[in-house]
Amino acid sequence: MGFDEEAISQQLCFSGQDFSRSMAGRRVWIMHTSMTTLTQIWMTLLLNNILPSNHNSNLPLPKCQLVYAILTQVSVHVA
Repeated sequence: MGFDEEAISQQLCFSGQDFSRSMAGRRVWIMHTSMTTLTQIWMTLLLNNILPSNHNSNLPLPKCQLVYAILTQVSVHVA
């Protein structure tokens, strides 16, 4: 199953905000300051308890997809 990155951006970010992009223009992560409060809460839970990470100021695309799936109640196979 593929994820629509535009839909993810609209769900997880404040209006007018988007993913940070690589030099090649690919979407790579969402900065903490661009996220809605609900997204920040789920990011904190995810990065501290489910998929631990030492770097918690942004959310990489694969983890954005997981937060998006949680918020939109989409079934995903996480293994």
